[in-house]
Amino acid sequence: MMKTPLSSTGITRRALAQQGGGMVALAAMPVLGMAPAAAQQAQSAAGSDLSFAVCGDTRPMMYLPYKQGQPDLTKLFVEMFGLVMPEKVAEAVVRKDVRPIFDPVTRDLIRIIMPFESRSEVMTLTVDKGWVTEASVEDVKLLPGVHRTIFRLADGDWVAREIVKDVRAGRAKFVVNSGDVVWWGNQGLTLADSPYWKRVNDTMLTQLPAPDGEMRAAGLEGRWFIGVGNHEVWGDPRIEGVLSAVPHLKTLGVTPDRLIYKFDFRGVRFIVLWSGKYDYRSPSLWDADRPKYAEQMQQLQQWMDEAKAAGIRKTFLVFHYPVFARSGLGPIPAPDNPHKLIASYAKDIEIVVFNGHVHTTEIYDVDGVKYLMLGGGGAEQDPILSGRTSIKVPADYPPDLYWKGQPPTEEYNYVLVDVKPGQNTKLTLNRFRPGSAEPFGTEELFR
Repeated sequence: MMKTPLSSTGITRRALAQQGGGMVALAAMPVLGMAPAAAQQAQSAAGSDLSFAVCGDTRPMMYLPYKQGQPDLTKLFVEMFGLVMPEKVAEAVVRKDVRPIFDPVTRDLIRIIMPFESRSEVMTLTVDKGWVTEASVEDVKLLPGVHRTIFRLADGDWVAREIVKDVRAGRAKFVVNSGDVVWWGNQGLTLADSPYWKRVNDTMLTQLPAPDGEMRAAGLEGRWFIGVGNHEVWGDPRIEGVLSAVPHLKTLGVTPDRLIYKFDFRGVRFIVLWSGKYDYRSPSLWDADRPKYAEQMQQLQQWMDEAKAAGIRKTFLVFHYPVFARSGLGPIPAPDNPHKLIASYAKDIEIVVFNGHVHTTEIYDVDGVKYLMLGGGGAEQDPILSGRTSIKVPADYPPDLYWKGQPPTEEYNYVLVDVKPGQNTKLTLNRFRPGSAEPFGTEELFR
């Protein structure tokens, strides 16, 4: 654990005023003659062992089922580049620098060569049956001729298969995802017409068993819980995709106008927040509007006060943008970084925070709070490229306890969380590193 001086986070926002606590803790235990359902609920309230899986940024890259001569391909790329530049500029870039390659016999799109983030970087996308199956980047200035793979569709599928296997085997009760599970809504919004949500449904949602009686008694009508990421609202501001694919979130209070929720299970509290859409000028800015940052902090404080009053001693927070990050897009900027408020509860409650957004894995132990940035669930891993493996941070910035100063490598992973009352939470990371001499591994975190 590490105490972080204010200079490292730059957080100057005053802690919001304490609000009165809510529930009174029940110490009731099952007694002879109690109905089975009531006994089960009482046991859950008192707390018992719980295991679940968590991952982040599991989305694939684009779905491009096009044949030679179809104009929609250009339109989609203009929309994509338009996220980071004016539309007219995006259209000029696409027409000049994006080069699709088609199979000479079938006329199917099989490869795309296009600009990446810097002027000297060129990305090559391999396409099969419409899906981008692999992406590599060449820096023609720094590393000419070297193509570094940053995305493999099959390895994201490995994450999904392993998680499903763990849930089916009873190793994990349910799945928590910190956001970005689809590319966008511009090719279909709902489960009925979105190829991305159909893929999530096929590889994860329909593979999970139905919730059992204990979960239903706790108000949980599914086994998959998402913190909405910026990609879920890209082209789908009313989160039609989320609500069509995961309708059980509605029972937890999620609506197009309110993207946050909480639930309790086996004496553990889960709080899911919404960090906002994407702004290329500050790509990790907490710019949420449903509700806004200050309102969410008030709600977070209320939910934490309730947990404390109820005797809940373990809380898991889920939101997309990372509180701490040393690579890629970086952390939530100081004015709207929630660390100080979260840490104010650490002396009374064990708190673990799950983030994503930056497509690699970093872990931190700061002021008694454990932070896991889990961006290795399947999305393209640009932090492994030169110039993104390490960003400028203050000298006293908390250390990353995963890579421990070494540059990140391509890795796909998820974490199994084991909760036992009265014991520290155990977090076990299962990983796959393509091309490694030891591709598969398991690591207990925060040892």
